[in-house]
Amino acid sequence: MLLFSLTALWLHFCWCLVPTWQNGQYYSYGFLVPVLVMGFVWRRAGLVAGMAVVPWRPGKLADGMLIAAAAAVLLALVPLRVVETGDPDWRVPIVLHGLLVTTVTHLALAWWRGWKVSAFFLPVTVFAWSAVPYLFQIEQGLVQFLTDMVVRLAREVFLLAGQPVERVGEKLTMGDRAVDVTDGCSGIRSVQSLLMAALFFGELLWLHWSKRLTLVGAALVTAVLCNTGRAWYLASVQFSRGEGAAHAAHDPAGHLAFAVAALVLYLAARLLMPRETGKVVVKRSVSGDLQR
Repeated sequence: MLLFSLTALWLHFCWCLVPTWQNGQYYSYGFLVPVLVMGFVWRRAGLVAGMAVVPWRPGKLADGMLIAAAAAVLLALVPLRVVETGDPDWRVPIVLHGLLVTTVTHLALAWWRGWKVSAFFLPVTVFAWSAVPYLFQIEQGLVQFLTDMVVRLAREVFLLAGQPVERVGEKLTMGDRAVDVTDGCSGIRSVQSLLMAALFFGELLWLHWSKRLTLVGAALVTAVLCNTGRAWYLASVQFSRGEGAAHAAHDPAGHLAFAVAALVLYLAARLLMPRETGKVVVKRSVSGDLQR
């Protein structure tokens, strides 16, 4: 019943995220995440049977207080859901919803099988959060930061190639021709998708936490560089062949940039795996850590 309840809680949360995945500009990959999460949970659940069971049972009184707190948290989901339905674009309620579901899940796992088991599923929870939208202020700040960085780097590439390109705000100009690097070209979609991919590869290959963080950093750098290359290419096309040609090349260039970035990220993940005498050796301990 506990596992069934937690599964229903997460499925309901995913259902609440569907409008964001369907209508949001940057979160269409979210439909893949629940399926992958279920696979990762199933894989880790197979290792739980061999782990030492130390349930967190602090006493009958504390047990009752814990159950009461969990019930109060679940009741708090009712008004949150009302707000989510009334204003789907407001990110605060959906983030609070996710925090409540996450808290209940890990407290319940600790109460049932112990804190070790609860922590054992934490990497899957982190991966699941890759499908949750950022708060609007954070998202817009990130978009502006990435747009500014892409414009700066693309201009530097033009200057290194000996082309006199100037920057005016978010535009690149050459003579009387100008290319506007819009928010859609900032790379935010690539950054978020590659961040999800980095967390996916980290869990898929059982990487250590430090290597997962390295992979996340590699995802951010790769996304910026590949998107800068796309912005430079599209600007070059528009300067040389006109706006129509640049518009026709926009989507294919974006898909190619993401494919290259995803391939680089996967190769980076493979390089981060433990190696011995030229062969990849992966041993899963009961705790799920990688050992040589």
